[in-house]
Amino acid sequence: MFSARLKAIAQPVLADIENHPFVRGIQAGAVPAAALMVYVEQDTCFLDAFAKVYAGALSKCTTKDQMRFFEEQIRYTLNDEAGAHQILCDIAGQKLSDHQHAKQRPITYLYNEHLFNALRTGDLIDLIAAMLPCPWTYTEISQQIVDGAAPDNPFLPWIEFYQPQPGQIDGSMVKTLFGMVDELAIGLSEERQHEIEQRFLRSCELEYEFWEQAYYQKDWKYKN
Repeated sequence: MFSARLKAIAQPVLADIENHPFVRGIQAGAVPAAALMVYVEQDTCFLDAFAKVYAGALSKCTTKDQMRFFEEQIRYTLNDEAGAHQILCDIAGQKLSDHQHAKQRPITYLYNEHLFNALRTGDLIDLIAAMLPCPWTYTEISQQIVDGAAPDNPFLPWIEFYQPQPGQIDGSMVKTLFGMVDELAIGLSEERQHEIEQRFLRSCELEYEFWEQAYYQKDWKYKN
């Protein structure tokens, strides 16, 4: 399966994400409030772009089942993902409404442009490969975290938010997307498969850098 190849090449960066101090801090129950707020602000910017890319995916679909899937994901991203941000704001003692209009920081900008590039220049499989690392890595790290989190960990609701739930859309989306990749990869040349692998791997690395940006509160060096 082509999806197995994608997961295999991404194992080093997935391990780095799982061991990142932000992620380890979630597991331990302590992350600096400033880092949490940078994360919330930048993830809001990212999800706005993510919803637009999901919308663009509709034009690349060839079946109604594919179209229904992406339409559901648009609604989920727009309506439900803010719940995870609210949890982090509550932990930090901040109002979510005060952190929903920030400007993109460097990694957010780069990640969003990476997704838009896949939308502009690629086929559906390119777009899925660029988008998949976000839900995939969150599912993986939330499983790792929940296995080691204490019952009184304040981040436990956030951790459980990203755990697959039977009967809910987020519970099957990663599996569905990898299944689409496997189906769409049939018959592709080795060269095309390599191109898709690179899109997937770049997004995985950008996921790591997204955690870095929030934890160390990285921003543009020259701004006004």
